[in-house]
Amino acid sequence: MKVTPEIVREIIDKKDIIVEFQPIYSLNTRKFIGLEALSRGVYNGEIVSPFFLFDYAKKDGTALKLDRICREKAMKAFSAETSAPSLFINFETSVLNGITSGTGEIMKTAAENNISPQNIVIELNESQVKDSYNLMMFVDFYRSKGFLIALDNVSAGLDTLNRIMLINPDIIKIDRAIVSQIDSSKYNQEVFRSIINTAKQIGAMTVAEGVETVDEVITCMIMGVDYFQGFYFQKPEQFNYLFTNEARMKIEDAAQKLNISTKKNPTIVNMKIESYKRIIYNLVNRLSCMTTDDYNAELRNYVNEHTEIECAFLINKKGFQITDTVMSPGVEILEGYHPAIVGVNHDIKNYFYAIKEQIEDPFISGWYISNATGKSCKTISSKFYDKNGEMIVACVDLKKQ
Repeated sequence: MKVTPEIVREIIDKKDIIVEFQPIYSLNTRKFIGLEALSRGVYNGEIVSPFFLFDYAKKDGTALKLDRICREKAMKAFSAETSAPSLFINFETSVLNGITSGTGEIMKTAAENNISPQNIVIELNESQVKDSYNLMMFVDFYRSKGFLIALDNVSAGLDTLNRIMLINPDIIKIDRAIVSQIDSSKYNQEVFRSIINTAKQIGAMTVAEGVETVDEVITCMIMGVDYFQGFYFQKPEQFNYLFTNEARMKIEDAAQKLNISTKKNPTIVNMKIESYKRIIYNLVNRLSCMTTDDYNAELRNYVNEHTEIECAFLINKKGFQITDTVMSPGVEILEGYHPAIVGVNHDIKNYFYAIKEQIEDPFISGWYISNATGKSCKTISSKFYDKNGEMIVACVDLKKQ
């Protein structure tokens, strides 16, 4: 069927829009954390792509009207499904060009459908907005009301960083163009890693969009992504067809293959080792420029920036701890265990001895039970020199995901 402006107008006038939902999954918990609402037009029983709908609606000046219809339909359908944690809705950001933002329409529609703002994630594609002021007014307004903000279709380039810094999103959705074939593309891996690192620095969660193969899932997981969305797990469907046994089996299968792959696949093992090296090298580079008085504060900043870190501490050349053991916020410490304090001697510990004797730098341990928490951890360590030329060993314990 050839889509014409007349067909689009009729769809909008009659509100002939259907809504499908695609789950967003956490591989760690084996559960879905939200649903993205995806709208399609219907004309004479045939589906009309949202691309054509919004393309014609923009030209016709009816994009805002169409956008509101889609949101109304999505929230109404979502409100009937109380088990869904969060609703991800797309906002047609091009309508912010030259108009007053923050009118409260999304909040009004949410209230009409008894959906809390805390359960709604507004997805924005900032690249469509020329008026940055209106965009920020929109973001500030809805964030102040409790809505979460996601930046959609994030990919490569300087514009990506500018978009992230401008919006400071709660969630970053990494574009399919980067996720596609990430298991074999070094370029995609570097771009992906850069986005993940930026997200961690600002405290944003990340979603790998459009995953289609188990290898893409495994690679993204190893590189630190939080959540997944894509055809590999489930295509967009209406509620009655969501959460099938097939989807559950794929989640479990991906989790099992992840465990096997990280043990047997040399490429993936090397990727993990490189990620460990980056963590410790970035830390020692930052510490080498600081004075002793600043060490604790910088360790705290670094631990807060990296959710995979359990704790961090520094040791002098004689093996004595010279900082607090800086713990990640919220880390559970089991009974009978406690973090080491200033003055504790680590001189016979492998993470110190290997560095001191120049056996290995950085040192990367296997998994073992932490004396600080009683939980499984991995220690990585490396040296740097303070302003007096004295060797200091930085140690970081990683959580077992």
